[in-house]
Amino acid sequence: MQKLIAALLAALLALTLLTGASLAEAEDRDVELLNVGCIYEFDVESPYCDLIKYLSYDSFMYANLVRYGANNEVVPCLCDHFEIAEDGCSVTFFFKEGITWHDGTPLTMEDIEFSLNLWLNVLKPSVALRYMESVEVLDDTSIRVNMQSSCAYVFLRHMIMSSAGCVIYPKHIWEGVEDLKSFTGPEAMIGCGPFVYDSYDEEAKTVYFNRFEDYHEGAPTIKRVAFKLYDSPESVVLAYKNGEIDCMYQYAAGLSGTYMQALSNVEGLDMGAETNLGGPDLEFNFKDPVMSDPDLRNAVYYALDYELIASTAGGEYCKPGYKGVITPGNIGFADDLPLNAQNIDEATRILDEAGYVDVNGDGLRENRDGEALRIMVSPAYSASKGTLYERLAQVVVRDLKNVGIDAFVDEDVSNSDAWKLRKSQNKDFQICITACSQGVAIIDTVNQGIVEKAGSDGTLTWNGTNSTPEYVEIFSRIIDSKNEEEYAAAAYASQHYLADNMVAITLGIEDMFYPYNTGDYTNWSFRSGNGAFSYDTWFTLQTK
Repeated sequence: MQKLIAALLAALLALTLLTGASLAEAEDRDVELLNVGCIYEFDVESPYCDLIKYLSYDSFMYANLVRYGANNEVVPCLCDHFEIAEDGCSVTFFFKEGITWHDGTPLTMEDIEFSLNLWLNVLKPSVALRYMESVEVLDDTSIRVNMQSSCAYVFLRHMIMSSAGCVIYPKHIWEGVEDLKSFTGPEAMIGCGPFVYDSYDEEAKTVYFNRFEDYHEGAPTIKRVAFKLYDSPESVVLAYKNGEIDCMYQYAAGLSGTYMQALSNVEGLDMGAETNLGGPDLEFNFKDPVMSDPDLRNAVYYALDYELIASTAGGEYCKPGYKGVITPGNIGFADDLPLNAQNIDEATRILDEAGYVDVNGDGLRENRDGEALRIMVSPAYSASKGTLYERLAQVVVRDLKNVGIDAFVDEDVSNSDAWKLRKSQNKDFQICITACSQGVAIIDTVNQGIVEKAGSDGTLTWNGTNSTPEYVEIFSRIIDSKNEEEYAAAAYASQHYLADNMVAITLGIEDMFYPYNTGDYTNWSFRSGNGAFSYDTWFTLQTK
């Protein structure tokens, strides 16, 4: 018996030592430093800083109540779970005890209430103005958000991608701050997400974060993250080639296919390909007297060389999209609509029959009154996309001139402020070349950038120019959806409306690329719209 006991003890000791060795080996495989490339600025220590704003969408330093899962479904993050009311008019969040801020202070329902009321009464982002009505603490571990309508499902999707600075704030730090945007410094960087702000090396343009050992879902496997800041996609590509970065982070936008040849010979680099759920599009201004004519819009549709446009957008990694703008992979995608295809004869027929003819014989068409017909094509400004939109605008101008329309590229949108003034504030464009980000496509479809007013009472302001009653009703159904089934049905109807009324045109279904280092690291977790630098990656990544 004693020999048996001794043998069992020896086996148990060996198993314990083996298990301990395995745990030590796993610990040793934690990533010491992950280098991440991005095209953002870091000008102040604040939630309103460009880099921090976009990282907040993914619960990096400031944790959101919920986040997107691997398939862009809404899953708990800071909360333990949530429940949507049957009528869709409220959502209740439940929390575990023991969550702390980075400074060690316990998180309470007062923090959540304080933050959401800041959204409602001070910051007033679109997620508050369009969805939230009130906030009420139920007990020490739960809180309810009441909605303006049956929009709780879309609210959850939208709050993940809320506006700059709309994070969950530690009340003990922010409650005495009068001007939120002027409050900067280390205290302003205290959150309760999986990573803690460390420092910024201005000379190297690198921002450092360390993992939060007491994170409520467990410490990440990445000990330290360095965000290396670049000013263009070309600079990011060069950084990959030079071995300076292991992956990239760019909100809802990877690299286009035009850069892939430059990276094809880099060893140990997976290109991280995925279909862009958003993508480039052409939008008509429904407030412009010229573009309000459906005949002219339909002529533009048939005049475009979609093969060349797709090639310009992403080389061999982009193909023509479908009529109706929404791209495959999105909830409610209408697969019964045709692919976009050029038809010069149809464009010419429509223009001739609509009275857009060449009166003076100069090769260019006049309008129905015999006056000059000129159409301005405005390319969006985007630091992360470089000259892409301008190149697409040039192709569109060429195609319109081929059917006798005197089109030209807008040269007054060469910076971010000028573009915002043209597109969002003055809305004085005619045709614009822009894009629906993957984030917007996932939240409430491309329609968000096209419709002007929508909501349960039709008075909520959005980003577009179309406020026709039928369109407002369809988009209102999207944002008032109580569940995914209602959302999908409304999204499907919207795509048919966009196609039938030629509201906008998708300029291609493109593959986006988020390259990541497989030579040194393993167990990357890929999420559509983010690439390999995803929430799950932070807890799975290991060194080889």
